[in-house]
Amino acid sequence: MPEFKTLHDAFEWFLENVYPQLSSEQKRRLKDVRYDFYAEGRKVSVNRMNRFLHEFSDFENIFRVNNKKQKS
Repeated sequence: MPEFKTLHDAFEWFLENVYPQLSSEQKRRLKDVRYDFYAEGRKVSVNRMNRFLHEFSDFENIFRVNNKKQKS
């Protein structure tokens, strides 16, 4: 499974690689969000991208936190 630095990158990969394989019914449900994603001046919310990625793919969120070293 590919890994991405941002949700935007993951969603773009999804639209380019997973979307073409979806059924016509599924594509109809994604029509507006796909248009909003690629249209200049329009945005897709993080929640909306998350919802569609979870619904149409095996998607997981991974968060990593590293403790910064304190200066002495």
